[in-house]
Amino acid sequence: MISENVKKNFKIDMDDILRELENSGKYKGRIEICNTFLEQDKNRWGRGKRRLFEDSLDIKNLYYFAYVKFYLDDDNNKYALVAGKSGSKKVNYKSDVKFCEYPDKGKAKKWLHDNDKNWWHEEILIIKTISEEKKISEKEALDIEACLVKTFGLCES
Repeated sequence: MISENVKKNFKIDMDDILRELENSGKYKGRIEICNTFLEQDKNRWGRGKRRLFEDSLDIKNLYYFAYVKFYLDDDNNKYALVAGKSGSKKVNYKSDVKFCEYPDKGKAKKWLHDNDKNWWHEEILIIKTISEEKKISEKEALDIEACLVKTFGLCES
């Protein structure tokens, strides 16, 4: 169980999340760490890199899914900040799997700005849906996102 103080301060690392999700049994075998192909010192994918990210998800049959994005602290430790769901059956430029830092675009981005922190660009944690039917899978991803927000005190995407 993760303490409320840890949640409030966004100090939950990837291992904590993996342990909690695996121990719950509900998402066992459905969790993946996915390379984004986005370099840490870049805010945008380089030529062809976004396509590599999309293709890597497609190869794994990951369409609708929930995800967790992380930020880096001053010592380069990675902590969870946002839970979201993929924006479409095929990840595209309208998807919210982005790493923009405009402080007026949501609680997480404001928190990053106010605390002088940066997204960790290189990987995201993904929780797969079970259903392959589009509407059911999308709803399931939304439900998983809500569970992540509640369980870990994360910001919504």
